[in-house]
Amino acid sequence: MPSVEFRTVPSNCLEALKQIVNSNKEYNILSEGHAELTDAEILEMYESSKRVGAVMSYIMHNGSPIGVIDYLSENPSDKMPWLGLLMIHTKNQGKGYAIAALERYEFLMKTKGLKKVRLGVIKGNERALRFWNNRGFTFYQEKQGDKWTIMCFEKEL
Repeated sequence: MPSVEFRTVPSNCLEALKQIVNSNKEYNILSEGHAELTDAEILEMYESSKRVGAVMSYIMHNGSPIGVIDYLSENPSDKMPWLGLLMIHTKNQGKGYAIAALERYEFLMKTKGLKKVRLGVIKGNERALRFWNNRGFTFYQEKQGDKWTIMCFEKEL
């Protein structure tokens, strides 16, 4: 299993975020309706995360950003921790980095005394559904969002 660490995404260093996000064209089409996000859309993603109090970090391996993770320690709507995004640059997918990042995230949540984590998957994102199901997350609810139908999952830590 590769080792990863999290490093907060600084507001003056969004180019790596753009590269990571835009390498995941299938996800972008599903979530935003087009393959590549503009600088303005990347900035809005970053600012939206900050507005809701989320932690957005680069997933680092050997000093280089290979992915991004975005999470809330407590979602105001249900008082539960929510993992908003875990994305690995396509050139680094299939190498265990997402699993290592998830394990690190779960460890961080456990050290905060949290017993359960939640996440949402856009309905139709079969690859993500398989990943989360294979990591012990269980479906508990479907919600209609502004843009998509969200399948909600949770996992006991």
